Formats: sequence, C-alpha cells, structure tokens
Amino acid sequence: MSLSSRPPFLLLLAIAVLSAALLGFEVALTRVFAVLLRYHFAFLVISIAVCGLGVGGYATYWLRRKRELSLASLAALFALSIAVALALMLRVVFARFPEAYWLAAILVLIPFSIGGAFLSEAFVRFSVWSGRLYAWDLAGAASMALIVVGVLQFLSAINACLLMAALVALAGVLVSRATDSSVERKKGNDAILVGIALIAFLGMNLKFNFLDIPAIPPRLDADNLSLADKGMTQPLFTELGDPRHTSKIVDTRWSAFARTDVVQDAAMPGSFYLYTNGNVPTNMMRWDGKMSSVKAIGAQFPLSDWAFAVAPFARDLTSGKAIKDQTNDSKRKRGVLAIGPGGGLDALLALHYGAAQFDGAEINPSIVSLMKEPKYARFNGGIYGRQDVNIQVADGRAFVREAISKKQKYALLFSALTKTATAGQGMALLESFVYTTDAFADYLDVLRDDGQMTIVLDSPILTARFCATAIEVLRTRGVDAKTAMQQIAIVYAPQPGQPYAYALVVQKKPFTRAQTFDLYDAAIQRGLTPVWIPKQAQNEEFGPYPQLASGALDLNGFINIFRDLENPIDIAPCPDSRPFVLDLTLTTLPVFKQLTVFALVLALGVLALSWKTGRDETQESSLKESATASTPAISTQRKNELDILYVLYFLALGVGFMLVEIPLAQKLILPLGYPTLALTVILFSILLGGGIGAWFSQRFEGENLRRYAMLCALGVAVATGIGVLALQGAGSALLQMNIVVRCVLIAVLLLPLGFLLGTPFPSGLRLFAPTSEHKVPLIWGLNGVASVVGSLLAAMGAKNFGFNVMLGIGALIYIAAAALLFLTQNAPKPDTE
Repeated sequence: MSLSSRPPFLLLLAIAVLSAALLGFEVALTRVFAVLLRYHFAFLVISIAVCGLGVGGYATYWLRRKRELSLASLAALFALSIAVALALMLRVVFARFPEAYWLAAILVLIPFSIGGAFLSEAFVRFSVWSGRLYAWDLAGAASMALIVVGVLQFLSAINACLLMAALVALAGVLVSRATDSSVERKKGNDAILVGIALIAFLGMNLKFNFLDIPAIPPRLDADNLSLADKGMTQPLFTELGDPRHTSKIVDTRWSAFARTDVVQDAAMPGSFYLYTNGNVPTNMMRWDGKMSSVKAIGAQFPLSDWAFAVAPFARDLTSGKAIKDQTNDSKRKRGVLAIGPGGGLDALLALHYGAAQFDGAEINPSIVSLMKEPKYARFNGGIYGRQDVNIQVADGRAFVREAISKKQKYALLFSALTKTATAGQGMALLESFVYTTDAFADYLDVLRDDGQMTIVLDSPILTARFCATAIEVLRTRGVDAKTAMQQIAIVYAPQPGQPYAYALVVQKKPFTRAQTFDLYDAAIQRGLTPVWIPKQAQNEEFGPYPQLASGALDLNGFINIFRDLENPIDIAPCPDSRPFVLDLTLTTLPVFKQLTVFALVLALGVLALSWKTGRDETQESSLKESATASTPAISTQRKNELDILYVLYFLALGVGFMLVEIPLAQKLILPLGYPTLALTVILFSILLGGGIGAWFSQRFEGENLRRYAMLCALGVAVATGIGVLALQGAGSALLQMNIVVRCVLIAVLLLPLGFLLGTPFPSGLRLFAPTSEHKVPLIWGLNGVASVVGSLLAAMGAKNFGFNVMLGIGALIYIAAAALLFLTQNAPKPDTE
C-alpha cells in the first residue's frame, strides 16, 4: 500500500484486539510468575519478556528486507506461541530445572517478540496514519485494563493466558479480512484453526487442570540452601516438591489480586494454612466457638499469645480497670486493629484476652471469602461472622487513615508477618506502604494514649529495621533514641521452624516498671527469650539494642553497625517515597544493573548495527520515497543528523514514559487503598487518554504537528509536577471520600496526562517516516526496549532516591524530548493527501 493509504477499519480493530490481548497476557503472566518466583525475580523475568516488543521491531526490519510480512501469519504464530511457551515453562522449566528461571524468560520472550513484530509491521505500512493506529492500540489496551480484573476473578492466571492467545488468533482473522489479498485471507484461515485449537485447549484445562503451577523439585547448593532459602522461588511449591513433605493443597482460588491456596499439613491436623502466592502463610485454626478453648490454641503460638496477653486492654481487665460504659466509642478504645488478620488467629486471641472489638484490614479478598464460606466457617467456628469481629477487604494503611479521619482509637494495633510480596504485582513496583516511617506514624496516631503497636516478624534483620523505623518516628516527635528505647520491647521465640520468631512492641508512652515486669514474666512463662525489655532484659546477642538505650549509640550509629558488617545490610528506615522495606541491600541488586545494561545494548547496539547495514542499500530508495511523498530532498549529512536526533527522541520517550507511569501507579496505591484497583485506574485512564490524544494528533500536519508534539511533551512535564504536588496535599482528603468517588476523581484527573502522553510517539513517527519509512520497525524496537530500560531505572532509582525524584527525572526527560524535536525542524513534512 502507498504511504498515504488510509488503514482499513478491520485492521484498526485487529490492532485494538491484539493490543488488548498483549496487556492481558502480560498482567496474567505477572500473576503466574508471582506464584513461582519471589518478587524481584518475577519483575526481572517480566522485564525480559516485555523486551520482546522491541525485539519484534528489530526482527521486522531484517525480515522486511526480503519480503513484506503477513500480519495474519504473525497473529496466528503469536497465539500459538503463547500456549507453547506456557506449557514448556510450567511442565519443563519449573518442573525440572527451576534454578534456570532465565529459560522461562526466553520462552515468553518469543510470543512478545512476535506481537511486537505484528505491531511494528502495521505501523510501517501506515506510518503516516500513526496517530490513528496508536489510538486504537492504546484504546484496546485501556479496555483490557478494565476487563482483565474480571477475567482473573473467574479464570486462573494460566487460563487467562490461554484466553488471551485465543484473542490474538481473532486479531489474525480480522486483519486477514481487511485486505483483498488471497494469500492474507488464506493465512487468516490458519488463524481460525489456531483459535479453535486454543479454545479447545482452554476448555480441557478448565476441566482437567493439567496445566497448573508445578511442585518445584529441591535443589540444594554447597551450603545446603534451597532455591526458596536463597529467596528465588516461593516456599509453598518448593515444599511440595520435597518428597519428605506432609502437606497437600486442598483448595485453590485465583483472583485479580493473587492465588490463594488452602494447605493441610498432616503434622498440624488442627489448622489449615492459607498461602498467598505461595508465600506468607496464615493459620486458620480449628475452633468450636467457645472462648474457653482458645487458651489451648494460643499455646501453639506463644509469641502472638504473649503479644495479646500484655496488651493494654488485657491489663485493664486484670488490673480491675474494666470499662463499664459499653458504648461503641468505649469498645473502640478497648479494641484491636489488625493489619492482615489472615486466618483469624489474631481475632481469637484478641477476644480471648478481653478486646471488646476486633477490626481487621485484609488485602487478599480470597482469604476473607474463604473464612466465611460455610464449610470453612464450621471449621474455624465462624470467627469472621461474629458481631464483635469486623473484617474489611482493604489496604492496611488506607484503613488506618480512614480510622484516623473518623477519630477512632484502638488499644492495640497488631500485624503478624504482613509482608508486601503480593501487594504491588503487575506494572506497579513491588512494595507497599505497610511498614514505612509514614505508616508507623499513622499507626501511633490511631492508638489511644497508652496504646501499643505490636509487629510479629520472622527475621532479626527486619526486627532491627523496624526498631530503627520506630525510633525515627519517635524522633520526629521530639524523643531521642535513648528515651525511645523506653517505649520499645523485643522478644524472641526460640522454637525451631516457627515462622513467628520476633515480636516488636512500641508503646506511645514509656513503659512503667509494672508494665515491664508484666512483659518479662509473660515472656518467661511462655518459653520466650526477652531480647530487650526496659529495665528488665538487655540481651546483646541479638543486636546492639542496649547501647541505644544507654545513649552509647544514636540512631545513625545503630544503622552504621549493620552497614559495616562483612556482608553489609541496610536497616535504615524507609519513607513512603522509598517503600522498599524488604530490600535490605545497600545498593541496587546486581541483576537489575546487568539487565539494564543488556537492554541498553539491545536498544542501541542492534539499532546501530541495523542502521549501518541498511544505510547504503536504502539511501537511494528512501530518497525516491521522499520525492514520491512530495517532500523536499535533503542532504545525506542532514539526514544522518536527523536520524541521530530521532533515535535520541524515541529513546527518551520510551524511558520517560515508564519513569512517569510506574512511580505514579505506586503513589496511587495509598489514596486508592488497593493495589489492583490503583493499577486498573491508572492504566485505564492513561491508556484511554493516550488513545484520545493520539487520535487528536492526526489533525495536525507538518510544522504544526511538530509544534503540537513539542507542546504536549512539555505539557507532560508540567502535568507530572502538578500531579506530585496534588497527591502530596490531597492524600488524606481522598481517603475520606467514597471509594467510587475516589476512583472517578483520580481517573478524570489522569486523563489529561494520558492525553499528553499519547501524542509524542505517533507524531514523531509521522515526522520521521517520509524519508525513513523502512526504518520505522527499528524505531518501534528502540522505543519498546527503551520502555524496559525505563521500568528498570524506575525500580533502581526509586529505591535509592524515591518515587518523587524519579517522577521529576521523567518530567525532565520529556523536556529534553521536546528540545530534540525542536532540533529536527526543516525536515521533510508528512503528507496524507
């Protein structure tokens, strides 16, 4: 087709369908990897896979030198490769060679590459209409951003991947009907056959579940450490792969949030373990509904039992200070707020020790629904159905801030192993805001004056970080480290194999001597080891806590002791702007740096090689294309200068887009109160706004188009700055609104930013194409791989400098992109006449 040919409607629809399937496949794939791998490795594998969108552009350039590609064939091949890659990954790689997780990345790289080839081929055929193509591309992705949540609620992530493959086949059928070519229509018939086969495969898997998350065989290194011990794979499936294990999965629920497994262990007949994404198990205890039987249950968990036994409401009762007024306000003051109550053990212990009300914020909706189902409610005594137990599906921070706005006060805030491994899956970065300094400040604010915050942990290093975090928060309230340690207690449970190992208690006021006696005696009675209890216990074996209390160390000195170890560790407190609490490394993980270098080499190295190889043989044809398009001829030197400017321009767009999108998605988790909801809102708003912006940009031509694209790039920088300031000032106000109102308001506010983001890329393609149409696939490849570089830089930069800084850098990159586009003036003008 000629340069100015208008793209057929069916082709535009095919692009929308394929783009929707691409996004759905990516989101579903993140859920699969989140169950198999710890979050750092899952993030890396997905990054490698998405590199395929850029690789596909490079491949298109080289293949097109021989002949024009068939879009219908690419779609059929893309659909088929999803199913093949998924089957090989689950049945071969992780079932037999789990340590070679990079093989899984290579497998899923293939379908993404084919998808990238399809899109780049479409853009090179209709480059002058890039605004229209990009609009349909983003509109399809925006639609899937809404739909995929529902898909994952009804299908497993694995079956969702297969459904996306069938959608890709549909795109192949549509594109084959968009042309009169008999060859293309024949290839469309192949896409029909592939689609029918995939639907049949999906139906069989729904019935027989033969393609599922595999048990991971044990792999021990020279130090006798397994893959799970080394933080690579999730512990549940590593345990199931051990022939000595006594556990079995009795129920599985997939949702848009996570996979939840109910596990029964023959060694623990009185409970079920509820696993979220194969990690962070919580106990559902067998209970007959009688408070008299809770004591025996608590004896199995001495650390949690101790935490509730020494809570303020328990002391009120044992000291004769029981509150006579039973109004709702008094119940709240005697109440417990649990962050991540899980299987109900916390609620049982709270009520047993005299709490009048138990409120819980559980982020995993599947756990709440499982607890209330009749067959499980009969097992757990219907603990979540009691009037004095109120469990909400919500992010803990959002729940706490809402309670503060309502002036609710609690005697105890409790959190047991509420890790963030599942909180931010997908395109957001992979931490939440549960244990930042800002979170600790909120937790203290929601307590009554003599209230306590108790956190149960599984690591001595995390205990040190959380102690440092508590001291930092108290320091901002005028309390030095020495005095702060009079408000902190730490206890250790020496039982081997028990995940509940450490308890950190922070009280709003210094402990009295009577309280410290109670803390110490209760710990000894339960067989626990007091690590630090003011005026009662100071065990230096567990860390330099006594030196903090004596004033020999300040907070910085405490942090530096861990940094000076042979294997340095970072225990410095993390604010909301850098919420990487579980990452204890001093610097960025080496594998992130290596992947960034790899992506940059791929982005620029392959581009340079392709450009140099094709320059001589295409120079003459490109000049002819320029003349055909009625554009003025330009010198070879000026054309080379323009090529360099456009390369830098599209590289900046790829990096800058991710530096704006990812930090924004992370920052919106808190005001929206739910990670999946935040991801849905931001993707839908930015992609829909981008589609509208791309469509609107098609109205401009020549230098007007250049000026308009420059203004939009500058507008991104301004809108990003305004967004950062607005989120900082309006966070608390948003939490007081209804959740639907919050979503609508944020979506409306993000649409203009999306509109601006959707203009520079297709406008740049239209400006670049008249003299370099054959190089459009290379530009597509550059932009795709640069996006991966941007996501990696966002991850590394946010850990070291914070999300606000990365948003600022993203804004500066868009200013640079506008400047680069300004320097391309006097280039040939695109023409659609």
